[in-house]
Amino acid sequence: MPGIGFQPVERTTVTGEIRSRLVEAIRTGELAPGSPLPSERSLCLEFGVGRTSVREAIQGLVSSGYLVRRGSRPVVADRFPDMKLDGDDRKALVRQLFEVRRVIEPAIAEFAAARASDADRAEIAALAARQTRELDEFREIDRSFHSALSRASGNPMLNEVHAKALAALFGSGEFASLLYAEVNRREVDDIICSATAAHRAIADAVVRGNVRRTVAAVVSHLNDIEKRMLERLL
Repeated sequence: MPGIGFQPVERTTVTGEIRSRLVEAIRTGELAPGSPLPSERSLCLEFGVGRTSVREAIQGLVSSGYLVRRGSRPVVADRFPDMKLDGDDRKALVRQLFEVRRVIEPAIAEFAAARASDADRAEIAALAARQTRELDEFREIDRSFHSALSRASGNPMLNEVHAKALAALFGSGEFASLLYAEVNRREVDDIICSATAAHRAIADAVVRGNVRRTVAAVVSHLNDIEKRMLERLL
């Protein structure tokens, strides 16, 4: 189908800007209810961005109810929510994701401290020892660390549920837009430092097999990062 005529976006908040412009097109009727979204390739060309940014924006609109998937093609919902995808809504999603983590991860920590093999404990300690100030590298370490804890719990079903929660967290365009916003760079640096220290505390407790300390360290870590993201990031 022909392009809508979107203008290229600035690259400072790419995903959020794409999302906002698509929502505006839906609300003004340029993208009518029931109509298919232009192809990813077409949107990339019109916005002047890469495919990853377009996909993250589309996924955010699917999650928010503006789009529905019919087969492999996103389609404008017949009825869409009366909401704006602004900072408050991004933080609402962050809050929801951390609520899920607070339900799951203390149990994972308990089981990991009690059940981890020597190899598991060594892997967890090695990941905790890695340090970086680069956000992309830290996110890779962070995901690997929490995944290793989950595998060490010895419960494949719990590990599967946790893997889905991490996928939602690390695949969230809303979450990423907070972390990569230029205005938040200093606070994100502080988050990286705090999380790295927390990883070391968690790993030390796991290596020692101290269940109580492991659970307490995980709870403290999650509460700290959630508070920093909700109260300090813009």
